[in-house]
Amino acid sequence: MGTATKVLGDAGKHAALHAKLRQLGVVVAYAVGFSLLKEISTSHWNMIAGLRLLCLLIVPYRYWPAMIIGETIPLIGLGWTYHDRFGTLWALSVAVSPMLVTAPVIAWCRRRMAVWADGRVNITAIMTCILAGSTVSALVNSASFATMTFRASEKPHPLTVHTVLEYFLGSYLGALTLVPPVFAWLSWSGRQAVGAASIKREALIDCLKGVVPTLLLLIWLASTQLGDEVVAVARMAMFLPVAWLTLRLGWQGAAIGGLLASIAVELTMTVERDPAVMQAQALISFAVSSLIMLGARLAPKSVGGQDGRLESNESLRGFLLAQQGLYQEELRLRHVAESLDRLGQSMRDGQHRMMERLRPVLPASMEQTYARHLDLTQLEMQRLADALHPRAWREHGLAATFESGPLAKAASLVGAAYSCTLTGSGLNQLAPDVHMMLYRQACEVLVYMLAREPMKRVRVHIRGGCSHGRRWVVLRMSAVRSAPAQRGRPVPEWRQLVSLLGTNGQGMATVRERALIYGGVVHERETEDHLGVTLLLHDALRVDTPESPHMPPVPRPVSA
Repeated sequence: MGTATKVLGDAGKHAALHAKLRQLGVVVAYAVGFSLLKEISTSHWNMIAGLRLLCLLIVPYRYWPAMIIGETIPLIGLGWTYHDRFGTLWALSVAVSPMLVTAPVIAWCRRRMAVWADGRVNITAIMTCILAGSTVSALVNSASFATMTFRASEKPHPLTVHTVLEYFLGSYLGALTLVPPVFAWLSWSGRQAVGAASIKREALIDCLKGVVPTLLLLIWLASTQLGDEVVAVARMAMFLPVAWLTLRLGWQGAAIGGLLASIAVELTMTVERDPAVMQAQALISFAVSSLIMLGARLAPKSVGGQDGRLESNESLRGFLLAQQGLYQEELRLRHVAESLDRLGQSMRDGQHRMMERLRPVLPASMEQTYARHLDLTQLEMQRLADALHPRAWREHGLAATFESGPLAKAASLVGAAYSCTLTGSGLNQLAPDVHMMLYRQACEVLVYMLAREPMKRVRVHIRGGCSHGRRWVVLRMSAVRSAPAQRGRPVPEWRQLVSLLGTNGQGMATVRERALIYGGVVHERETEDHLGVTLLLHDALRVDTPESPHMPPVPRPVSA
């Protein structure tokens, strides 16, 4: 009995020692992370606020006191270092850990909104915590700033609304840079081992091939002496890779793309507190937030309710909001594609002027090499703009896009004949978001077919109509299959097709999810010689949805 008691006592001591060591490890780890991020943080890119919020969201409550101590230690050193310059009151106020104020707010949010719901990341909870944590961080930093005292030789800097907004933007962008990417990685890690490794590898390849080179090109444009307008457009265009990655990977792509875009914008800063950089960061913050919420809306959700009719009405309202969100994102993509076209024109003119000046001193072979590289750069920018929003759509409309747009180019790229037929009535009366969803769905279906096997001929038939006051459109894509020996493997140009059409390339699951948003269905049929996919989309789901006094109907324009 005595031996057993002694063993239990020793085990308890070891457990207590391990717990203390873990607490000490948390203190040291947080203090080190705080000190490292402090070196790269600025008032308009506060990575420390992102670290604080991230730890409060993923670290258990029992380690929060250790994190507060870990944050207080470097803050005391900071206050002591600059207390002669900014005053003792400021040194005392800055030594108070902002986590003391932020922790209760985040704890309240975590109790009322689960960060993880049904094994998935609750994006609404994450974005709410980011907004709340950024607001608290901005208020704490503003209070510390207000206690500063300046020397007689220095110009005083009073606390203004602009200062508070700058602190808020910095905290929000810092949190947006760190928190969503970490949760995106955790969401992938929570899948089965094979699926997790596959999607992580795909995300890495997409970033290395599609995002990083584009951002490096835009950083180079922003660093050249081509004028303030080109620099501003280059910074705004850093939103493009984020949008493309969102189409590929969903909200996780928006999170990772936002991280890379924020770093890229920060690298273009040439002077301290550059207002142009702050404007670009504000745009990136808004764009990334919108794309993350859009990507989350596209994910399937299982909603349960006690009243079946209320559940159906709420689902339809959610679908309507998702439709409106998709349409707003398409408008942004169109605006960015047009900006990219203007940027390409400006670059082309500048490059031609440069070549005219350098032609007398360049050998003929080198001149041809430079000209070829310039042409490739222009083609790549045109391809990216076309993937975001087709030029044929912007210039000629729905019929031209389906008959001779990117779909026809994609079929030609793989050596397949292509034809498109439009029949029925009321196609032009459909809302613009239905038109764009129809085109995106057609791109996804074509990529899916060519991912299975090569095709000899692709036919697209689009038919519009109206039943019971609701307009609808049916898209039927059928293809003549290749020889049996060639089946079971994608066409060699499949990756190029994904890039050309700006699709996810994730198969019929994505097509079915998007069709559900528009009250539609998808049917797939396969025979020995043919492969076909038919999908139905409805316009104006709100027709059958009772209006809510809290959600007034939003008018949707009709396509010209």
